[in-house]
Amino acid sequence: MWNKLHLVFVLLLIGSAANAQLANFKGGLEAGVMGTQVDGDTLSGYDKAGLRVGGFIEKPISEKFSVQFGMLYTQKGSQGEKNLNDPFSFYEINLHYVDMPLTARYYHKSGVFGEGGLALGYLFKQKEEGYNSANQRIVDPSPGFNKFELSWHLGIGYELFPYTSVHAQFAYSLLKIRGKYDSDIPGVYAGQYNNTLMVALQIYLGERN
Repeated sequence: MWNKLHLVFVLLLIGSAANAQLANFKGGLEAGVMGTQVDGDTLSGYDKAGLRVGGFIEKPISEKFSVQFGMLYTQKGSQGEKNLNDPFSFYEINLHYVDMPLTARYYHKSGVFGEGGLALGYLFKQKEEGYNSANQRIVDPSPGFNKFELSWHLGIGYELFPYTSVHAQFAYSLLKIRGKYDSDIPGVYAGQYNNTLMVALQIYLGERN
């Protein structure tokens, strides 16, 4: 299943980038890292590291404004301390999404730009690990997270070159990512939200005017 999704994802990226150039859009690739947590899991801190890779197209609206649409593979979730002397500190959520963000950008003549928008995410793989009250390790491959996520994001970036930029974003779920779920792992609650920070490099396929 993952191999099929991966193939479809790559073909869509290539097709989007090619069509972007033909339709007077700006197309490119993006790669970055994320620090993530799940609010509502009794843990705190952006302790779960993840990847953010994919492609995007951008349509200039004016000299200072543009709209960008992306298709990105993102790794989100949550992670405990993993203290070997305290099994109950071991807790981990792994969430694998295909995110489709729609972002408005404002460019300043200094090269700095601000951005904000909404994103729809499709969750295609999930796993939750932890220990139950009997000190038994539980691995749940289907822990009841919603297949779709709607989130908002705000960020800031800088144009390093006419064809390369770097940007950082904060993103948060607008709706719960998991409803009521009966788990053998203590501390699993409904009403959880993805809370993420990221920094990524964007490389345009062709010089941006």
